[in-house]
Amino acid sequence: MFTYDAPTGSLFTSNSASFKKDYDRAAVDAHYNSETVYHYYLDEHGRNSLDDKGMAINSYVHYGTNYNNAFWDGQQMTYGDGDGSYMISLSAGLDVAAHEMTHGVTTNTANLQYRFEPGALNEAFSDIFGALIDDANWEIGEDIMGPGAKADGRESLRSLSDPSKYPVGAAYVPYGNGKGKYPAHMNEFYDLPRNLDNGGVHINSSIINHAAYTTAQDIGREKLGKIYYRALTVYLTPTSDFSDARKAIIQSAVDLYGDGSSEAAAAANGFNKVGILE
Repeated sequence: MFTYDAPTGSLFTSNSASFKKDYDRAAVDAHYNSETVYHYYLDEHGRNSLDDKGMAINSYVHYGTNYNNAFWDGQQMTYGDGDGSYMISLSAGLDVAAHEMTHGVTTNTANLQYRFEPGALNEAFSDIFGALIDDANWEIGEDIMGPGAKADGRESLRSLSDPSKYPVGAAYVPYGNGKGKYPAHMNEFYDLPRNLDNGGVHINSSIINHAAYTTAQDIGREKLGKIYYRALTVYLTPTSDFSDARKAIIQSAVDLYGDGSSEAAAAANGFNKVGILE
C-alpha cells in the first residue's frame, strides 16, 4: 500500500514516526482505511487486492482545493479535503475508502458500465460493501460530513436503510416521481438522461442498496457480503441491469446455501420489497 501527497505527487513521508501534523491526518486515514479494506476482501473472500493478483493499492490525498469528493480512476484512489463546511477530509471515512476500492474490485470483475442501470449497480455495490466494511450502521459518509451539512440535517451522504431521508439535487427532481427524494422502490425510479449523473448512477443505486439492506435484516451482514460478492465476481457482466442483478444474487445465494434455503429466500425478498420482481 502506498499513499501519496496529491499536490506534489510524492510518496507521503514525515520527519516524525508518529505523523502528528494536521497535514498528515488525511494520509494516515487513507493508509489505515486502505489496509482495513484490503484485509476485508482477503479475509472474507480470499481476494488478493483489488485485481486478485496482488496489485499495489495507491491513494492520493489533499487533492484539489475545497474538493468535496473522492474517486477511483481505474488505477488508484484520490481524496479531496472537503470545503470544511459541507464535507471534511474524505479519507476520514472508512466507508468512503471501501466504496472507492470496491469500484476497483468491480473494474476487475463485472466491469459494470458506468451509465444507467449498470452504472447504478456499480455504485450500489460500492455503497453496499462500504456499509459492510464500515459496519457501525447502514449509512454512507457519516464520518465526512461537515458542520454546515449537519446543521442542514445532512448526517450522511446516502442511507441504505432509509434512502428517502435525503433529497436529490434540484436538477434531478423533474425526472422522478415528484417527491424529490432518493428512491427506495422501482415506483420511485428516476428516468434520467445520460448527461445527468450518467443516467442516475448515484440516485437509482439506492434502490439496490435498499434491497441489500432488507436482505441483511434476514440473514446478517456476513452472508449478505458472501452472496453479493459472488454475484459481482461470477455472474454480473458489463451490461447487467437490475433484473440481471436479481437473478445473479438469488443464484449466488443458491450456490452458497442451497436451493430452497432461507438465504435464497431472503435474497429474493430483498428484491421483491423494492419492486424488482423478475
